[in-house]
Amino acid sequence: MVEVVCDTSFLMLLASKNIKNISNLNTEIGTIEFTVPDMVIKELERISFGKTLKKKLLHLTLYN
Repeated sequence: MVEVVCDTSFLMLLASKNIKNISNLNTEIGTIEFTVPDMVIKELERISFGKTLKKKLLHLTLYN
């Protein structure tokens, strides 16, 4: 198993693109498990009070 630690930028990119079946993603070295640290969640919540596009991306990131 491969653990991928997600940062804020990575999550915002995922929210802005229509990526299908990411939960079924496998690699040659095994299954991928995504981890989001509490610090990143807090940062996303803090930034989500910002303006328009950034706010929409963060809302998608946090609640989808």
